[in-house]
Amino acid sequence: MAGLETVQQRRYGQLSGGQQRRVQFAMAVCGRPQLLFLDEPTTGLDIDARQGLWRAIRELAAQGCAVLLTTHYLEEAEALADRVMVIDHGRLLAQGSVEEMRARVAQRRIGCISSLSPARVSAWPGVQEARAGIDGRLEIVAAQAEPVVRRLLAEDPSLSELEVRRAGLADAFLALTGEPAQPADLLEEAA
Repeated sequence: MAGLETVQQRRYGQLSGGQQRRVQFAMAVCGRPQLLFLDEPTTGLDIDARQGLWRAIRELAAQGCAVLLTTHYLEEAEALADRVMVIDHGRLLAQGSVEEMRARVAQRRIGCISSLSPARVSAWPGVQEARAGIDGRLEIVAAQAEPVVRRLLAEDPSLSELEVRRAGLADAFLALTGEPAQPADLLEEAA
């Protein structure tokens, strides 16, 4: 479950930080707990190990284990949580499902390669922000994506690489706290 097959003959002190983290997880679940507290469980893990640990956590939850997880990896919260609690400086700001948290932020993120200038697009109705991204892409934040996308396509026939994303948990966190996510600011219960 912890993905330690290849290192089982090595001493703990000889393991990498990520491998030690997986040993800690294995020790936490070896007694088949009904309630499991995990604090930043994927810190120091590579992508494959993180995905494996997420699968293991989902499997535990599916078997009836209640999991209380603290994390500042909001992607992790979106992937694992049934219920999210945002705590800022010891104060509970909000709680609910990931979908309920996302719904607190009525915005869509639109990205594309376009000949239109950010200044021009930012003047359009419904556009909250438009800017040139690091890679030269046009990045737009709007309350509703559809009217903005229709106008983009109408005004720039050469538009390409269009992407539309709804607000994520990170956007909700920023809206609730007004600051970037910090360790232990986001508690989730994945049960």
